[in-house]
Amino acid sequence: MRFPACQGFVTACILCLGLTGAIRAQERQPARIDQQKDLDKQIYTLLKDVINKGADLYTKEGDRAGCYRLYEGSLMTLRPLLAHHPDLQKAIDASFAKAEQEKLVGNRAFALREALDKMRTELKPAQAQKTAPAAAQPNTRPPTLWQRLGGEQNVTRVIADFVDRAAKDPKVNFDRNGKYKFDAAKLADLKKKLVAMISEASGGPLKYTGKSMKEVHKGMGVTDAEFDALAAHLKKALEDHGARPADVAAVLKAVGNTRADIVERK
Repeated sequence: MRFPACQGFVTACILCLGLTGAIRAQERQPARIDQQKDLDKQIYTLLKDVINKGADLYTKEGDRAGCYRLYEGSLMTLRPLLAHHPDLQKAIDASFAKAEQEKLVGNRAFALREALDKMRTELKPAQAQKTAPAAAQPNTRPPTLWQRLGGEQNVTRVIADFVDRAAKDPKVNFDRNGKYKFDAAKLADLKKKLVAMISEASGGPLKYTGKSMKEVHKGMGVTDAEFDALAAHLKKALEDHGARPADVAAVLKAVGNTRADIVERK
């Protein structure tokens, strides 16, 4: 049996054990400049493993909580060792404060990742900056919009709420005055297609294979007001499931680009 929420914390403890000797050395005697530089090198090397392991937990294993706990445990362990880098300690504190404001655990992981990336950039040895091969660097690609939205699991929840709310709103006129009947099977298929559409538009792995928006909505007589009412429900569903304002705006912009294909003007 796996315990995903604990895995990241355990991994953080194992990775940070490599710094035990450095911690004890600092406790025995005041750190000299060369000792501080040596400690910085050790932290720099450790951070590569922390970041890459966190990326694997998040993207390959889908363990966002494990990624968050790994980053959290690592930053808590490393912060006391950075007294000679007060700016980095402030960055760590700021990342924790930012993470607390996030509803989605994936977004909390990204908030802590910012501090880890900053630490690795500032602690990078001068020689490593000149000679380190690109392949040796950790995965620092920014998260996709799909990842920031919480991936398939959270987007599926968003779409479920969105469709359920829109179907009950007369301003949306979801069934076009009773012309289109939606049983449970048809609603499930619609939700699945909408998740795929969001994925394709936000850098996710799922691809939409249905008809074009113009084909789907041809003859429905959708108005601008109905389109706006539908978009309002999507906005509310995204917000309720923890999406950041900038990410909500990005999704709504993508949806807005389909207006010309959905709204039929007289």
